[in-house]
Amino acid sequence: MKSKPFIILFASCIAICHNSIFTSCSLPETKMELVKKSAGGNYGNLEKVMRHYHNDNNKLMASRFLIANMACHFSNEEFFVSADGKQYYPDITQFPSADAVQKHCDSLQAKGWSMRREIRYDTKYLKANYLIRNIDLAFEARQKPWARGVPFDDFCQYVLPYRAQNEPLSDLRETLMRRYMPLLDSAQVRNPLDACRVINAQLMKEIRYKETGNPLQATIEETARAGIGTCEALCNYTTFVMRAVGIPVAVHQTTWTRMALGHNWCAVLHEGKFYDFSPGDVQPDVYRHTLATADYLQPAKVYRRHFDADLSALPDDDDGYVTQLKNPLFTDVTGEGELPACPLRIPANREAGNDSGIVYLCAYNYYQWQPIAIGRREGDTCRFEQVAGRNFCIVAEAKGTHDLRYVSAPFFTEGDGTFRLLTPDTRHPVAQTFQREEGENPHTLYYWDCERPGFNRLEPAGLTDSTQVYDNVPANALLWFPLERRALGQRVGMIVDGKFKKTHEL
Repeated sequence: MKSKPFIILFASCIAICHNSIFTSCSLPETKMELVKKSAGGNYGNLEKVMRHYHNDNNKLMASRFLIANMACHFSNEEFFVSADGKQYYPDITQFPSADAVQKHCDSLQAKGWSMRREIRYDTKYLKANYLIRNIDLAFEARQKPWARGVPFDDFCQYVLPYRAQNEPLSDLRETLMRRYMPLLDSAQVRNPLDACRVINAQLMKEIRYKETGNPLQATIEETARAGIGTCEALCNYTTFVMRAVGIPVAVHQTTWTRMALGHNWCAVLHEGKFYDFSPGDVQPDVYRHTLATADYLQPAKVYRRHFDADLSALPDDDDGYVTQLKNPLFTDVTGEGELPACPLRIPANREAGNDSGIVYLCAYNYYQWQPIAIGRREGDTCRFEQVAGRNFCIVAEAKGTHDLRYVSAPFFTEGDGTFRLLTPDTRHPVAQTFQREEGENPHTLYYWDCERPGFNRLEPAGLTDSTQVYDNVPANALLWFPLERRALGQRVGMIVDGKFKKTHEL
């Protein structure tokens, strides 16, 4: 269920667009000019595709849709490289376990190999024959009963695309189409939702969540061979499979507020409504309820990824902070979940540090405050829309390209738009006993200081094999009680009715 914190690759999108991406225009002609500038000498390949379809209006429109939105799409190519320039990508199927893969990769680096990432922009590298083949295959799948009723705009958005996210491009579309299409033919399905259930049921036999030990970006081919991967890898593979057989599927994602890291899953579009499902694990008629009710899930914010770049959604007065929340390929769909999505109005306790008015709602996730939503500051009030669940948060503003400055006290959201500010009262400390597993190494207790924003360490008054006793805990404080070694699951919390409780326990 976990994936790495979302890597901020949006800066690459900004770079390729030469800052033009922050224009407010989203007309296809404007996008096409942007593509033409970013493609350089490769634009001839893209023109070749459109010329190829000059006698087929639907395929011509489809090709224009892909090409017009291509400036924000790229492959994240990762590999090992030796001192003499040799490139290598490990085949995880040749190793008995994830530990063996990790040891192999560690040994490579010990021998002088290094990991390298290359961003390969679609505008610069896609060739005409690749696009033509993918377009033709998508239209072939569209002839099937479950796909014929998908509106053309939805077909372009959620069936036609040749990639799910930023994974390396794959040539497996036809292979996967021929492999899985007979299942749908034999099941005689008539709509995307039933088609999705059939394919996902088959994937339950073929793929599963498991760490691979490979530190590199997973490819579609690797997941197809190994049948294992992170939620991101499984999501990319499943999206690729579904679209190959004509099922409209989108990628949904969140940064967790109740546990570490983040998560990707899929959603199938049926009669204008999206149905969440977990690739190879949970069907679309169940998963949305699971997300809303499991105490360790309950995402505060959910974003849908689409191929169309909505440049009009980008702020005109950008603050320069780089975050994937500004990705024009994302749409906030928190309100579609089962949890109520409510507005938040949070008081600021510090003067604004810039004139943009942009603020960020952050959750403490894996040893840092991670932005989960963008809002606006109006005077001393910070406004956020569509926030779900009961969570610990804080408001921040940009302090440069990659740094944040905290402008509110931490607070606990009640899930209905109300919240409790956690302003520590150091003048009235309370005594508290903290539990830990018997024999487990000691933890360290911190509280959040609002005056000089950051976690301050508290010294225990006593230790036993399973407890740590404190007599100096500030009342009404956000607390953090992590292991002394870095590990997952080290959540923040507060004292409620004499007990220390973390987010998922409230």
